Amino acid sequence: MKKTTAMCGIMLMTMFNLHSETKPNVEAIMYLDMEMPCLANESLSGRIVIRNNGDGDIKLLRRMPNFPDMLVHQQLYVRMDVPEEEEMRMGAKPAMRWRARSYIKEDTDYEIQEGGGFVTLKKGESLEVNFQGREVTVPHGAENKRVTMVAELYLSPDKWIPVEIRPPLVVAGDAKLTFLSHIKAGSHYDENAPWVYHAKIDTNEVLFVKEKRVHRRLSDLHPDDIVTYSNKVITITQKDGKVRTIPEADIARVSAERAEEKRKARQQKGEN
Repeated sequence: MKKTTAMCGIMLMTMFNLHSETKPNVEAIMYLDMEMPCLANESLSGRIVIRNNGDGDIKLLRRMPNFPDMLVHQQLYVRMDVPEEEEMRMGAKPAMRWRARSYIKEDTDYEIQEGGGFVTLKKGESLEVNFQGREVTVPHGAENKRVTMVAELYLSPDKWIPVEIRPPLVVAGDAKLTFLSHIKAGSHYDENAPWVYHAKIDTNEVLFVKEKRVHRRLSDLHPDDIVTYSNKVITITQKDGKVRTIPEADIARVSAERAEEKRKARQQKGEN
């Protein structure tokens, strides 16, 4: 009986030690406040929560008044969740992957070691950062594919930790795009001029506007909807004759209101 009890105790202690060893010293979760799948040219928004579960301190890039989400833009690496060999076949050389990581490492190390631009998380402490405008890019060979992305957070001096993304970040390179506004080329090309386009992602159809390099979702569309863009006004005419107009000046507001409605709907379903 004593031998059996001792064996059970050893097994429980072993299981406890294994659990302790597999528990990450740093936990990082990125909550995306947007619809998935997204387009390669959409900008991510949401929040990231980082918790230090280890005994040692960790250093994260300091938030600045004009750059509150610096950490997400400069200390976070986002890439396709594919083996390096497959990434090469898509047109991205291994050097590009490692070069991107080396840029993040170099910039972060400089800010922390030379510039002093960091905050310190001690054991048990957490940091939450809201972010927006985090770009997602894929190699040219993946532009017509559906790809899942993963993220890593760099911790100076030489440590990368995985970041859990909720919901999973999926880029719909296979989306069908139809541009509704004319894109002017040549010397008079204005990259800040609005681009109005229709995207079909799986069975969903969405009206997008690219304005000052930011891609915004404006409205869900029905296949029978007719969208026109003229005189700085976007007009959506439904099959039943209902008409909705969105002036250029209201694009940001309309997009933000739609995003908030979608976010609340996902929360009610328990998806975020």
